[in-house]
Amino acid sequence: MMLFALPFFGVGVWATYSIISTFIEAEAMQSWVPVQARVISGGVDENTDSEGSTTYKAHAEYKYSYNGQDYTATRVAIDTTADNIGHAHEERGEALAAAANEGRSIEVYVDPEMPYSAVIYRDVRWGMVAFKGLFAVLFGGAGLGMMIAAVYKKRRTDPGTIASYSDAPWLANPDWQTNEIKSGSKGKMYFTWIFAGIWNLVSAPLPFLLREEVMEKQNYGALIGLIFPVIGIGLLVWAVRATLEWKRFGASPVALDPFPAAIGGQAGGTIELPVPFDSNNAFRITLAAVHSFESGSGKNRSRRETSGWEQSVVGYAEPGLYGTRVQFRFDIPAGLPPSDADKGDDTYDLWRLGIRADLPGIDINRDYEIPAYPGTAKSHIPDRAAQASAVATKVMVEQDLRSRIVMQGEHMFYPMGRNLFSCLMGILFGAVFASVGAFLLVKEDAWFGGAIFGGIGLLVFIGCIYAVANSLTVKRDSMGSGVETVRCLFGVPVKTRYAALDDILSLQRDSTSSSQKDGRYVKFYRVFAKLKSGGDITLGESFEGEAEADAAIAFIREKLGIGI
Repeated sequence: MMLFALPFFGVGVWATYSIISTFIEAEAMQSWVPVQARVISGGVDENTDSEGSTTYKAHAEYKYSYNGQDYTATRVAIDTTADNIGHAHEERGEALAAAANEGRSIEVYVDPEMPYSAVIYRDVRWGMVAFKGLFAVLFGGAGLGMMIAAVYKKRRTDPGTIASYSDAPWLANPDWQTNEIKSGSKGKMYFTWIFAGIWNLVSAPLPFLLREEVMEKQNYGALIGLIFPVIGIGLLVWAVRATLEWKRFGASPVALDPFPAAIGGQAGGTIELPVPFDSNNAFRITLAAVHSFESGSGKNRSRRETSGWEQSVVGYAEPGLYGTRVQFRFDIPAGLPPSDADKGDDTYDLWRLGIRADLPGIDINRDYEIPAYPGTAKSHIPDRAAQASAVATKVMVEQDLRSRIVMQGEHMFYPMGRNLFSCLMGILFGAVFASVGAFLLVKEDAWFGGAIFGGIGLLVFIGCIYAVANSLTVKRDSMGSGVETVRCLFGVPVKTRYAALDDILSLQRDSTSSSQKDGRYVKFYRVFAKLKSGGDITLGESFEGEAEADAAIAFIREKLGIGI
């Protein structure tokens, strides 16, 4: 793999070197002296290869005088190689040929230290920079990634490593040698800067390229490309936030108790944070069993995650060694998959612990991958801390529940705008894809690509508009013998349902969707009444996590007077 990766990495290094050299030369040429030159000859050289691809190169020969000395030069631009990126070579070659035929003088730039060196065009071709940037990112990134993977794979999968730790499999992971587990925040900080840098390197030339497309060619559909530099700005903000978070909280490892966490027993621990203790700060601790796998094939291959079990508590906070000590404890049901100490396969299981809190200044938002294996071990976290955590967690769930359900008298109302941020991102994504599809259909007559982009974009756009614009009202009927629900779209009723109280068999919950929220994996649930006559009727939705959904069941049962 290392040998296979080296050519890719080499191409990336060459492209990066070429881009840097272009900028250095362009900067140096800004101090060159402008003089008048007579064009002797000019034009465009064309070269077509065996596959029918044609490249172009503008050429010229011109004479000029500097400090009383005559010189002849042939350099046209910073780039001296032929290509077919844009139409710069054709346009320049045609202009130079016309100048030669008409006997006109042109302005060239002369190096005052080496007067025999001159250039006609000293501006940077941003289209070429973007093209080379793709090579730098795609080839260099792929090569570097394969090289890192080769080293990492060897380190993690030496023969006998796992077998030698059969009694303590977590010790096969170098990060799990003691009960102090570091978070991934430092790696996240580096990743955000690398990703933001690569994205902005590729997308930064786009505004310059789009200016020509929009202003000169009247191609207004090209404005869609501005979304990429805008995303780049957002990525830089993300990187800055990750850096500030790391600078404020540092490593802040979690000390697990027991170690490892016991599936069928308990998971607990302590986190020392370098922030002044404030009893008003609420630290949400989340523990999730996550199944990670790769889906798709080839270039469409991607990694996905699903959660088999997840629970949140409010950690018990008190004055600590560095400012604030946060303690927590979870009861873990038996039968869940253990951690994979070695992630050599495409599919593996992991346990993710997260801590989040809204604090004055920079918020804390970080995750830890912890070892969890079958066992019955209990945590030594004090009972007073666990009891205080349970009380605070109940208050948190009730507050979250009140934010989901708006009481209008005895009616329960689920307003528009639920999961607003996710829906707005989906609307933006759908609008961009639909616009690209429309542009391909109308301007480029590309029916297949237009249908794919437009169809996906339209479905996402409509689905997210519905998700953000619908509301639900749940109430007892006027006779008090049944439940009525009214679904509205933009405030206009579109669907009404009714169920008699004696037809309700049970209240249940099921997961409707899942997403990443604040860096953690979240499952969303709806609460519904299972009917004796068949089918069900939705009584609540958009609840985050099992605990909130279970609390919603109790709340809905009380408000509707459902006795089962």
